[in-house]
Amino acid sequence: MKKREIVCGYAEVLKHSIIANKKFYLYLNKNIKKILELKSPFIEKSVFESCKIKKDIVEKDEKENGLRKTLNFGHTFAHAYEATLNYSKKLNHGEAVILGMKTALNFSYKNNIINKLNYFQIIEHIKNSNLPNKLNKFFSLKDIKKIISFMSNDKKNKSNRINLILLKKIAEPIINKHYTKKNLFKFLKKELNN
Repeated sequence: MKKREIVCGYAEVLKHSIIANKKFYLYLNKNIKKILELKSPFIEKSVFESCKIKKDIVEKDEKENGLRKTLNFGHTFAHAYEATLNYSKKLNHGEAVILGMKTALNFSYKNNIINKLNYFQIIEHIKNSNLPNKLNKFFSLKDIKKIISFMSNDKKNKSNRINLILLKKIAEPIINKHYTKKNLFKFLKKELNN
């Protein structure tokens, strides 16, 4: 199996741990190399735990009224990234989700939502795992308007503001945080200049 496809699956596994289960996140952090090499029993446990989290969330909120929205952590950015690149092979869905989660984490941090310790733990995990983490490898400043335009068309938006799922700490996501396009423009400009 190609590394990019493994990363694609791992993106969802990592997301589930971040939004719902700190103990599972710590397990991933400790065993990331073995998981990405598809070693037993690490890969099986990771897939099982990840599916269990998704199943529990969907069962608790079948109508997507609240909790289930947390499954979209990182996806508002990710979908906009994919669309901006016309869904090309340059960025697969999992890579976009990892970049999207990193962007959502940076946004959470810059807006004083996530605590410093959890923020740096997750950012280090992404970097140490050689997961895609440089936004400016895929986009430049001229892409910002396009990214924001796709973000505003996201189905989760009920107004002219953009609805984001953010993170307070590991296993404590925050839903229904709305920001203006201007907020996001300034933020993305800084992100791309880093």
